[in-house]
Parts: sequence; C-alpha cells; structure tokens
Amino acid sequence: MNERPAWLSAEGATIMAIVNVNADSFSDPRADHSSDERITVARAAVTDGAAVIDLGAQSAATHLPLVDPAKEVGALAPVVAALVGDGAAVSIDTYKPEVAGPMLDLGATIINDYSGLEHPEVAEHVADTGAWYVLTHNRSRPKQRLTEPARYADVTADVIAFFTDALTRIERLGLPAERVVLDPGVDLSKTPAQTMTVLREVDRIAEALPNPQLWAVSRKDVLGVITGRPPARRDAGTLALVGHLAGRPDTLLRVHDVRGTADYLAVHRVLTGSDDLGPDDLLDPALYRETGPT
Repeated sequence: MNERPAWLSAEGATIMAIVNVNADSFSDPRADHSSDERITVARAAVTDGAAVIDLGAQSAATHLPLVDPAKEVGALAPVVAALVGDGAAVSIDTYKPEVAGPMLDLGATIINDYSGLEHPEVAEHVADTGAWYVLTHNRSRPKQRLTEPARYADVTADVIAFFTDALTRIERLGLPAERVVLDPGVDLSKTPAQTMTVLREVDRIAEALPNPQLWAVSRKDVLGVITGRPPARRDAGTLALVGHLAGRPDTLLRVHDVRGTADYLAVHRVLTGSDDLGPDDLLDPALYRETGPT
C-alpha cells in the first residue's frame, strides 16, 4: 500500500461507525428522521472511538423498496456537510453514481459500494478525487439475496479471483488500485457457512492482495444463524468477530456499537501488548460503582 490515510490504523483494526440516515435500517429503525439527530449520533460515534462514519440512506434489505437517488442526496447532504465541516472522515454507503458524485463534491472520503461494481461510473467519480473506494465481493445484484450452498467450489478462491479481476477493471477506469479497500462481503451472495469460511481464511486473502480490508460484521445474518438472536441483540456475537480481526492493521471494522467495539479493542491491545498499564494506573474512584446512565 502507498501512503496510509490518516483514518486507517497501522497498529490494529480501525472502527467504522454505521450511521443510517434512512429510517428503515434492518437493525436500528427509529422514529426521529431528522438530520440534526443523525449528526448528533455521528458526532457521538467519533467521540466513542470511530475513525470513519459510514452514512447510508438506502437499506440493503431485500424486502424494502429502492430509494430515489435524489431523495438519498437530500437526506445525506446536510449530514455530510456537517461532519466534513468537523473534519471527520465520511464514508457513503452507496452503489449509485447519482449519489456518489454529489457526496464526493461535498467532501466524502470513501465511497462504500456493496454492489461489487454494479455501476463502473461510481469508481470513475472516485478516480476524479482523492477519495477511496470500497470494492465488495458480491455475485448478486442489489436487492437480490443469493444463497446457494453449491455455488462455490472454493469460496475464498472466488473472493480473490473476483477482487483481482475487478481491480484490473478499476485501474482501467482511472482509479489506482492503491486507493481501493477490499470488502470480502459478509452475508453477500454467500450462505452463512460460506461467510464463515471466508472469515476463517482472512490471512489467505491478505496474502493474495495487499489492499486494506473492510469487514462489515455487525449484527449480520450469520450471527443470527449461530445465536438465534434478532439483529439488535447480536452485538455480543459481533464482538466475537471483532476479536478475530482486532489485531490486523489496515483493517476497517464496520459496526453499530462503537462504544462496545472501542472498549473491546482497548482491552485487546493491552492483552496483546500493543498498549500497557503503568505501575501507577489505578481505578478512578468515580468508577467504583454504577451511578447512573452512561
């Protein structure tokens, strides 16, 4: 990798916070749709330890309708403008060129395209800026659920081949491969068993391709299959996947529970010796017991 961006850690995993601008997220539906509320949530995520805020205004859930790109832009623009004004690194979760272009014009740092380069124009928009592009392994199309147990003879080999081919295409579009983050596509065009195989073989992907990686592990279906929990109750399972990936440099972890993830990573760093406790480090008396909401 060439020059490492300021938002990406070389010491271990980096937190990317999920902030849904749309009200119909699969795991955090809400009544308050206002831009001000989303800005507040995003700023709190930065305070809690997120290095990147990933904003989306289109649910990937297959049972929900597509959102008109103009409405996406209208919902995203005030939030992006405020966060960029704060100096935050902002990622836009979109595969639509009509959304990517205006968001890059507002100063977005990353375009997070989960479609697997459905629209090459998105990469062309990124190429015209200094931004980064997330390339996702996804053999299905947006709003299509593809779960075929016999689809891959070797799912990790397919991930590597997909990335290798797509990176060549992306470079032909004018975007250097060095500005591409690779997302192996948890749950996307994969059965839960296929997803777990890819997660177990993270080193194999890293050995084949030097690009930074993004792992969208938060509250995913694979965790529901393992635990029997609905999305909002999968944070403990999510942390198991965070632990699997925690010590990896140049790795983004896309999560809902930023504070919990940050706490996990802080303890992991001390356990593994990346950080340490000093001989005079003692518990603040204010933390002896719970005194109220935090």
